[in-house]
Amino acid sequence: MNARNDVKRYQNFDARVVLAAARRRMAARVDFVVARWLQRCAANIEAAQRLFEADHKPTPLVQDGRGPCRLVDTLG
Repeated sequence: MNARNDVKRYQNFDARVVLAAARRRMAARVDFVVARWLQRCAANIEAAQRLFEADHKPTPLVQDGRGPCRLVDTLG
């Protein structure tokens, strides 16, 4: 009777080890997928920032007499 209980105990232990290993593999896979997704998001953000930096041109204060300063002069 004791031998049979020992066998069952080892079978349960092996199942726990297998499940623990499967959990670790699953966690590693999820970490890998999330890290790859975050890298793609960061790359998209950097590309968008480069696009906006290229479009951004500072507005000159006076441009051929038709800038914001002239508007202030005519109102004042």
